[in-house]
Amino acid sequence: MPEIIVVEGRHDYQKIKAVLPEVDILVTNGSAIEESFLQQLERLSTTHDIIVFVDADNAGERLRRIITKRIPSAKHAFIERNLSLSHNEKKVGIEHADHDTILTALQLKRSAKPGSDITKHFLLELKLIGENESRKKRLFLCEALNIGYTNGKGLYQRLALFGITQQEVKEVLDGYQSS
Repeated sequence: MPEIIVVEGRHDYQKIKAVLPEVDILVTNGSAIEESFLQQLERLSTTHDIIVFVDADNAGERLRRIITKRIPSAKHAFIERNLSLSHNEKKVGIEHADHDTILTALQLKRSAKPGSDITKHFLLELKLIGENESRKKRLFLCEALNIGYTNGKGLYQRLALFGITQQEVKEVLDGYQSS
């Protein structure tokens, strides 16, 4: 199926077009996503793969949740926050990422799939939530799995969304070194 990449703004659009001129891109025009846009995405999702590629900030995560709720089959591409910072490090956005980072993110896109056996108890047991070092550990895990950083509640939802298993999480965390 052909793909359509969904981004937040025109600068994201321009950056991706510079990297991949042949791709189809739709722009949400910010985090105030309109119902008509969501309806358009729903129609397009019957003939296209929808790839959600939004900024690694609260507004981007809000858009990701809204689109995923309406289009569960959407694929997701992520760029680590530190790889999408402006030169003055005050802004986060796809438009600040370099070409290779964008290409890698799109190559590593993830699809929703069933099969996760993750539980909140498991996350507590592995100290991914509820501990002083949980944030660092989550960051390590999210980067290794290429699922975008999220808080504890979001981690549970994201691991379930992508069908990531307890075994996969344990294997990744075997490489974690606390500081």
